[in-house]
Amino acid sequence: MNLQEVVAYIVKALQQEQIRFGIGGSLLLAHHGLPVTPHDIDLVVALEDVERAVQVLSEMGTIVEQDKMSLYATQVFQEFIIHDIDVDLMSGLQIRHDEGIFVYPFAEQTINETGLPFMSLVDWYVIYQLIPGREQKVAMIEHYLAEQEADRERLKQLRRLVLPKAIRNRIDQWRN
Repeated sequence: MNLQEVVAYIVKALQQEQIRFGIGGSLLLAHHGLPVTPHDIDLVVALEDVERAVQVLSEMGTIVEQDKMSLYATQVFQEFIIHDIDVDLMSGLQIRHDEGIFVYPFAEQTINETGLPFMSLVDWYVIYQLIPGREQKVAMIEHYLAEQEADRERLKQLRRLVLPKAIRNRIDQWRN
């Protein structure tokens, strides 16, 4: 199975179980036409549904053992290999930074309801700013959003969370 087939396979299985989730990362960027080549699948799952999601995905593939990453304070992070594709499941997504911990507010209403359940690009604009080495992706998203109608209400909501001052300033500068 190729990446797109594995995505469809996973989405169907999770939706059959009525698990609330969204697709993020490079697949989300590629969905919006940004010049990236996805090699894995990033899923963000509602905390209430994570146990069932882990069960479903573990039945579809292999669980990968991992080390704790100090950058992330995520409540549940599990990596799987499904048909030779790396799948990262995150729930209760939290990212440490110099000024505290950013706690991602999973919001089902920000998930695309038509086609595949993609997350909001605005959400990943903020998340990528918190992850070292993602500056190019942040710049691509800014360029894209400058030409599209961005979810400014969601951006305002995310800006109110615990973010480094530099990121809050960048959001303010970009919004104005």
